[in-house]
Amino acid sequence: MIKKSIFLSVILNFCFSQTTFFGLDGWYSINSIATAGGAGAVSNTDSDILNPAGLATLKEQVQFNIIKYPANISAQSAMYVKQLSNTNLGLALRHLSYGEFISADEDGVENGTYSANDTWLSVGMSKAKENVSLGVTGGVFISNLGSYRAAAIVFSSGMIYDYSKNNIQVGISLSNFGVFFARYAEHREKLPTKIILSINKGLMHLPLDLNADVEYSTPNKTTHWRFGGIFELPYNLQLSAGINSNNFAQRTDSNLAKSLLGSSGIGIAYMNNKYSIELGGYSYGIGGWIYGTGFNIKL
Repeated sequence: MIKKSIFLSVILNFCFSQTTFFGLDGWYSINSIATAGGAGAVSNTDSDILNPAGLATLKEQVQFNIIKYPANISAQSAMYVKQLSNTNLGLALRHLSYGEFISADEDGVENGTYSANDTWLSVGMSKAKENVSLGVTGGVFISNLGSYRAAAIVFSSGMIYDYSKNNIQVGISLSNFGVFFARYAEHREKLPTKIILSINKGLMHLPLDLNADVEYSTPNKTTHWRFGGIFELPYNLQLSAGINSNNFAQRTDSNLAKSLLGSSGIGIAYMNNKYSIELGGYSYGIGGWIYGTGFNIKL
């Protein structure tokens, strides 16, 4: 149980950038862990929470992901994308389970166990016109801690401009704003609202896209960055990698190699015309690895 608590503390401090409703900043897909946070200017099945405008260029598809954290902490997600006339619709269900913990009374006597988990159901809509895509996502986020529950209605919105002549995409989004309708206690927590600026550049003479994101957390007044790349390989393979600014916070003198590789992700995907499968992992230094798999079906 002590080991579980230590791992949970590490994850919440290094992988999630906020202090309340951690599941709103959780990573539910291979795209997120492989690129160290997700590329906001690249259309993918995380777009509904990173930048909803990215849904506009997705084909009809179904995506499933299973993510494993240390100490039996896990995340699962399912996303369905449907094309409706000139608008794309994305329906997503995400779940983050922190596992079970021992419950004790005021004297320290154990009296059972309790579980903690987050569930997020959301619907996103996006539309592209010429070089501009606009999108919005709304959903219900429910967090459970034993017999206690907190819940909120959460929205995200965004825009992506495609400089097609130069193969550059630039995005801006406002994520995780909304209102609570149930709280754990009288303390008035704030949603982890953030403003994200994103850019993606496809290189002219290489099958490589370079992308970067800078996000500003409005409750904490902190800035966080991420840099990564997506490389097209032979035999229908695609390699993704990324690193984020938590790398500097995690560095220690005890193990230089682990410090340098901290807060970095890598993933590989095999794709054919209709199906794709992804594998990926993310290292948060001395704390260990997050890893998982994803499966996609084009409809």
